[in-house]
Amino acid sequence: MTSRPHIYPRRGLHGEVVHTIGLQIVSGHLRPGDPLPPEDELTSDLAVSRTVLREAVRVLAAKGLVLARPKIGTRVRERSDWNILDPDVLSWRAEAGYDQKLYEETTEVRLAIEPLAARLAATRATDEEVVSITDAFAAMEAGVDDQPAYLVADLEFHARILASCHNELLEHLGRILRAVLRATFLLTTTPSRSRRRALPLHGAILAGIVAGDEDAAETAARTLIADTAADIRRLARDDATRR
Repeated sequence: MTSRPHIYPRRGLHGEVVHTIGLQIVSGHLRPGDPLPPEDELTSDLAVSRTVLREAVRVLAAKGLVLARPKIGTRVRERSDWNILDPDVLSWRAEAGYDQKLYEETTEVRLAIEPLAARLAATRATDEEVVSITDAFAAMEAGVDDQPAYLVADLEFHARILASCHNELLEHLGRILRAVLRATFLLTTTPSRSRRRALPLHGAILAGIVAGDEDAAETAARTLIADTAADIRRLARDDATRR
């Protein structure tokens, strides 16, 4: 089973406008308190009608990013008002560029979710689900020298574990986080040595699930996330050195 993020579709003008303005806000190009440019300017710059623009603004308002008021216009809301767990907001935050805080917070959330999911999967996964997780791991092995292939398989591996723990809330959280997980995995799996080091750590999670060993599966998940956290800290040090 493929887990897909619940993000607003970019197909068509309407989706592109939502994406363009949302990314400008989340990236800081438009800051809290800033007004959106006048409608005439936006419709001209984005080549859309007022109807399309206004519907896009309604979508952004529903995400907590903007507030429209008569005579005042539409302004960017304070960050504390944003729906920070909205899949689009997370996706735009990841797309906006390197964000050390985002990666660190994602690691902390993973620690709250994934060890428990692995533990539950060790006793709740059906035979078919164990095969599905095993297949995802095999795809990781096959793609260890091909980062795009490895990345797809890595995301599937984690998504299938979440699905096999048979907890709708955990699975939903995983779907919400998928975009930012992809950004994190893309960052940390770029060096081939990182992929090769992470592969047996994933294998240990799988072995715990196959054996029905809750403790082993949970411990292996914690070890993997700790390794990812170390990679993120190393990359942060490298980034600071280059500056």
